[in-house]
Formats: sequence, C-alpha cells, structure tokens
Amino acid sequence: MKRSLLLSLMLLVSARFGFCQKQTNQSPLETIPVAKVWSGHSVGFDLLTTDKYQYAGYYDEGQNMVIAQRPLDSKQWKRTVLPTKVGWDSHNYIEMAVDRDGYLHVSGNMHAVPLIYFRSEKPENIDRFEKLPMTGKREERVTYPIFLKNKSGDLYFQYRDGGSGNGNTLYNRYDPASKTWRPLFDTPFFDGESEVNAYMTTPTLGPDGYFYIVWSWRLTPVANTCHNLSCIRSRDMLHWETMGGQSVELPIRWRNSDPVVVPVGPWNGLTNMSYNIGWDQEKNPCIVYHQYDKQGISQMFVTRWEKNGRGNWHTAQISNWPDFTWELNATGSIKKSIRVSNVRTSGNGQLVVSYEHEKFGQGYWILDQKTLQVKQEVKGKTQTVESSLPAITLNKDMEARTKTDNTGRYTMRWQTLPVNQDRPQPNNPPAPTDLIIYEVIEK
Repeated sequence: MKRSLLLSLMLLVSARFGFCQKQTNQSPLETIPVAKVWSGHSVGFDLLTTDKYQYAGYYDEGQNMVIAQRPLDSKQWKRTVLPTKVGWDSHNYIEMAVDRDGYLHVSGNMHAVPLIYFRSEKPENIDRFEKLPMTGKREERVTYPIFLKNKSGDLYFQYRDGGSGNGNTLYNRYDPASKTWRPLFDTPFFDGESEVNAYMTTPTLGPDGYFYIVWSWRLTPVANTCHNLSCIRSRDMLHWETMGGQSVELPIRWRNSDPVVVPVGPWNGLTNMSYNIGWDQEKNPCIVYHQYDKQGISQMFVTRWEKNGRGNWHTAQISNWPDFTWELNATGSIKKSIRVSNVRTSGNGQLVVSYEHEKFGQGYWILDQKTLQVKQEVKGKTQTVESSLPAITLNKDMEARTKTDNTGRYTMRWQTLPVNQDRPQPNNPPAPTDLIIYEVIEK
C-alpha cells in the first residue's frame, strides 16, 4: 500500500455504541417516521446521509435486516429485505457506507461468524444486493465491522477475526475500479498472539494532526479481564509510534508494553465499553476511562500526556461515587452501567466530561485545565444530541436507543429491551416499536 494513499486519511467516526459524546445546542426540526422495528433486545441500527439520499439499516418486526432509502426531499421510503435475520446477540449491529460511485455497502449481524457483507448491484439503488466475500481470507469468525472513509472518498473496512480473548484486528481497502477489496496491511493490525485480543477505539484524528488509537487487551471472554490501557499515534496511518515518539511495528503485539499508558491489571474494572480520547486547549490528548478504586468501587479517571521533560501521562480520579461496582465478571453483551463522554473544552479555560450512571444519574464534571482536578460537578443534565430530542414515554422495561448519522444533522430513536448477555429474554418479545428520525439544527 503506497504511502500516498494514506496521507489524507480523515476517518468519519460515528458514536455507534450508545452514549453520544458531542456537545450540542440543537433542537428538533422535523420528524421522519421510518418503520416498526424489532424491540426484543438492544442491537445497533445505522443511519447514513448523502447529498441526495438517506439510508436506514434496521431489523424489522420479523428480525430481518432491512435497508431503507428515501430522497432527502421526501418522507417516503423504499425498502429491501436482506437474507439475514438477527438472533438474540447484541453484538450484531448494522453498518453501512456509500462509496464514491454511489454503491451502498452493508455489513453486520455478526459475532464470530463468517463475514456477512452486501453491496448494491447499482449505484444509488437498493432494489438488489449481492452477498459477497471481501478478500476471502481471515473472514471465518468476524465481529465488529466498521466502514471508514477519507477526504477523497476512499473506503476502508475494519473488523476483528477470531473471538473475545483470541483475535486479530484487520483493515481492508476497497478498489472502486475493480470493485474488489484488498488487505490494507500485509499483517493484522493487532495480533493477539493466540492468547488475547485488542478492544480498540476507531482511529481518530486529533487537532495536532495525528491519528490516535486507544485500546486494552482482553484475556478471556470475561469483560473484567481487560487490562493495560494503551495508546499509539500516527501521521499517515502507516507508521505508528508511542506518545514518546518510539516506533511501534505492525502487527502490534500483546507482549509489546511500550504503548501502555496505564498498567491496569485484569480484574480491576478496565472495560472497553468506557474509554475514549479527547484533547485539551493545548492539543494534549486526554483519555477518560473506568477502573475500580482500592475499595473495588467504580470510578472514572482521566489521564493526559504532558510534555514536561521526556513527557509522561498524568492521571487524576474525577468521580467520587460512594458505593457502586459495575459488574464486569460476565461474558456476552453487558449492560452499560456507566457511560462517559470524551474530554471537551469550554470557552473559559476548563475541561468538561459528561456521564450517565445507573445509580447516580447523569451530569458532568468541570475540570481544571492545569491540574485535571474537579472544580465543579453539575448533576441532572448532560449536553448531548440526545438531550435535544423530544421527550419520550418508554414502554415497560424498555430503554431508548439512538443513532446519529454521519452528518450530525439527523438522529434516529427507537425502544428496546436491554441487553441480556446475548441470551433470549424469558418472556415473549415485546411489540415492535416506532423507528423515528429527527432532523436537528443548531440554535
């Protein structure tokens, strides 16, 4: 892969697993009904907007994967049912992308199963899809599909091959001329060495011109075996280094401790569901993460790279919750008892982190820019896209799910039962609920 293909890589990253991290002052503009959808368990849908069309990917009343399309000047949807049905697994979200020629790519409904990937037969047309392989290699136990694009419209695909506690992360690149996929690298990006796997954030471009990836390693399918919070950066997505500038060769291996940021051992509450990266006013990366304190209580921490001398990571505890422990000694999809945003900057030299807590509600912390110490905690509200949507009356035992599109202008919402560790619910599934899109604008 030539370096020139990677220099412009500006990844389009969306919040795909729940808590939206974008501060907003928005209000709903228009309501766009989509369909009645499956609500038996929490599983991710997708929403994609181009300059002419909007696409929604969801599971219908019969648990079939459906792709819907509408012109932006219409509320009328065209629908195509794809030949795959979701079971009770909350990992099996839907992912979509449109390439530069207008073909729609769809992947999803996978948790350590052979690759499920569709491409529309015609551009800007969802009447017919082809079910295809990509490279035909390392596609037997696929999970976590993610499509990524750069400024030029080049399309990439990130996924895991293998299982939780034993898997590799790989990238493919799409060639629109031949309509084929090729491996981006000669090796996996993360190599679990047949003993672990990496749980990573999507590569994110920081204000300093570097792409950042944050991850932990997991020993087994038990969530509480995540350990060693780590971080690397790159100018070109090809050559990677630690924050101290030490080169990191691909594949990135578990036994290479150079990228470790915080050496958290397994069974200490580090979880892939609750870490992310942001930046302060001086463009220093800040990673927010969950860990148990010395009493075994769930707390949130922030660590920041500080350029003093050779540089080091400075860590501070930002929560002081008295008596709640997020239960992570489990397998399968686990309830997100605590959700946090990334670090955001305010206009008065302070940093802000929002949270939602199963026991202690929602709020946000205002941090001192210099020390990272909490100056103020504001309880009862957050500043997110979801907070701008109309109030919703939830059905019994249900929770609201949201998905914001690639433009940030549209958010869809529906109701489901919570996750249940990928097991069937004990009672009959609830009635389907309404999938509704809200168009929002800045005030």
